[in-house]
Amino acid sequence: MGAADQPLSGTCIGVTADRRSSEQAELFRRRGAEVLHGPTMVTVDLSAEEPLRAATAALVEEPPDYLVVTTGMGLRLWLEAAAGWGLLDGLTAALGAGTVVARGAKAASAARRAGLDVAWRASGETMDEVVDHLRADASAARHRPRVALQLFEPSAHPSTEALRALARPLVEVPVYRWRLPEDVRPARTLIDAAIDGHLDAVTFTSQPAVRHLVRIAEDVGRREPLLAALNGPVLCACIGPVCAAAAREVGIAEPRWPEPPRLPAMVRQVGQLLAARGNPGKAE
Repeated sequence: MGAADQPLSGTCIGVTADRRSSEQAELFRRRGAEVLHGPTMVTVDLSAEEPLRAATAALVEEPPDYLVVTTGMGLRLWLEAAAGWGLLDGLTAALGAGTVVARGAKAASAARRAGLDVAWRASGETMDEVVDHLRADASAARHRPRVALQLFEPSAHPSTEALRALARPLVEVPVYRWRLPEDVRPARTLIDAAIDGHLDAVTFTSQPAVRHLVRIAEDVGRREPLLAALNGPVLCACIGPVCAAAAREVGIAEPRWPEPPRLPAMVRQVGQLLAARGNPGKAE
């Protein structure tokens, strides 16, 4: 394999993901990069928990005017749980009776595979667009709709409160949540490597991954040096605009993300941006 086939040769990439981290690492290694994996979060499945079952039963009994699908994985887990409770047919009928809106392409694809007609999708894949769309619809209809929200971030994302203000009521559907890993030492190693100049880029594939990395750094008194690195020599690479918004919120001025917001596109963009910065490697 020649240099042209390994555009990231001589670079080291920090990966913070929990899900699909092996796939991401392999994509970078095929391009010649070294990979340092420091997961900053663990996804906790809530599909067996009572709050999800109660929300499902409530929606079957009184279908929503709108369903907001925020993630493909979340919708799949929800429908699998509903099938286990014998509520799948009732749930899909209830959701299909209203208007389905999707935060992004993956959410829309999962909804369509479930037999749901997606009436609208946010082109920028952000919850702000979803809120604005539902607010406009509610204003035009002059009533407060019953909205079911497959929670995007159970830890009180601002969009959840915005939807609550316009809904009658907002039915929250908690499918999963995120927590810090039991062992944060790999994440601390990644933080140290970024600060000490051993990483060329750090990648993020979700908002919690960004926030948790900064929280872990803060716990050991290294928040400011980490942010200085990510605002300096270390490229902050995000999967999409939603993830990048979280990066800006924690103090990273110029996070970069690809179009379309997909994992292979992010990996390609990292190679191109590092080449443009003069890092080892060559643009694809």
